[in-house]
Amino acid sequence: MLGGMTFVPESARYLCEKDRTEDAKKSLSVVNKVSIDDPAVQAEVDVIMAGVEAERLAGNATIGELFSTKTKVFQRLIMGIMLQSLQQLTGDNYFFYYGTTVFKAVGLADSFQTSIVIGIVNFFSTFVGIWIVGRFGRRTCLLWGAATMTACMVVFASVGVTRLWPEGANHKDISSKGAGNCMIVFTCFYIFCFATTWAPLAYVVVSESYPLRVKSKCMALATAANWIWGFLISFFTPFITSAINFYYGYVFMGCLVFMFFYVFFCVPETKGLSLEEVNDMWLEGVLPWKSASWVPASRRGADYDAEALQHDEKKGLKRFF
Repeated sequence: MLGGMTFVPESARYLCEKDRTEDAKKSLSVVNKVSIDDPAVQAEVDVIMAGVEAERLAGNATIGELFSTKTKVFQRLIMGIMLQSLQQLTGDNYFFYYGTTVFKAVGLADSFQTSIVIGIVNFFSTFVGIWIVGRFGRRTCLLWGAATMTACMVVFASVGVTRLWPEGANHKDISSKGAGNCMIVFTCFYIFCFATTWAPLAYVVVSESYPLRVKSKCMALATAANWIWGFLISFFTPFITSAINFYYGYVFMGCLVFMFFYVFFCVPETKGLSLEEVNDMWLEGVLPWKSASWVPASRRGADYDAEALQHDEKKGLKRFF
C-alpha cells in the first residue's frame, strides 16, 4: 500500500485549499491523462477554487450543520449511513468470517480450501469492479449488485434448507455432495457480485455525496455505521446459525431486496460529477431515478436549453389537450 501510494498524485482539492493552483493543475492532468494546458483542467480548477472560496467565507462546519435539511446535508448523511449499514447486511461477512464453518456444514473434508477460493475470487473481482464502476455508473451497479446477490442468496439458502437441513438441526444430512457443490458455486458467484458492486461502491458514493465543508464528519459517521453492523453480524452469527442454520440466508435475502428498492428511490447517480455539481443536484431536488440524465448548470449549452424548452412545450401541449 505504501508503495502504491507513492504513485498517487495529491488531491487537487487539497492543493487548491493550500493555494497551490499550479500543483492542482498538474494533479488533475495526471489523473485525467491530459496536458496541463488542457482547457478542461483549467475549468475544473476554477470550479474547485470557487467551491473552496465559498467554504472559506462560510467558516468551519459545526455538528449542527449535519442535521440541516435546508442544505440537504442531513438527507445525504442518512443515505450514507444506510448505504454503509446495508453493505454489511448483504451477508458478505457471513461467508468471510464463517466460511470454514459454513462449508464444513455442507460436508467438505477441508473447508479451508473453499475459504481460500472465496478470498481469491474476492480479490480478483475487485479489479473487475474498478472497470464496472467507471463504465456503468454507481447507481446501476448498486441495483444490479443487489439483484444478483438476491438470486444467489435464494439458491444458497434454499439448497441448504431443503437438501442439507430439511428437518432441523437434529436431522442434518451432509451426504449430498451435489448440494454442497451447488452452494459453493453460488457462494463464489455471490462474492463476485459483491466485490464488483457493493464492496467498493458504498465508499465511492459516500465519498462523492457531501460538500467538502462537512465531508469528513459525514463520512466518519457513515463509516462508523459500517463498523457497528460488522461487529453485530460477526457477534450474533454463531447464535443465529446454531438456531436456524441455512434459514439465515433468507434474512440476508430480505435485506438485499430492501437494498434494491432503497437505491432505486433514494440514491442518485454521481458518476462524472464534481462535489460542487453533486451538491447542486441535491439542492435542485433531482429525483434519484432521473439523476443519470441530469446535466449540471455549468455544462448546459444552447443545445441543452433548446431541448429542455422543446420538452417543456410538449408537456404544455399534452396538458392543454
